[in-house]
Amino acid sequence: MRKEITIEGMKCEGCANAVKQNFLDVEGVNEVVINLEAKSALIQSDGAVNEDELRESLSDTNYSVVGIKELDA
Repeated sequence: MRKEITIEGMKCEGCANAVKQNFLDVEGVNEVVINLEAKSALIQSDGAVNEDELRESLSDTNYSVVGIKELDA
């Protein structure tokens, strides 16, 4: 399953790496590709990933999830 996540607050590679690591810590997420220019992340998982957990993974950071789009089922 793939999801595209729009993220507010990413400005540099350090930001992108922090967001990537936080998403990788969410159960079920096995790959994260950050597009800093588009301020988005593409996540890959073997099954369903709880969207609230994705949002929560950034709650203690300066970044926030502003949109989640499922790309395939």
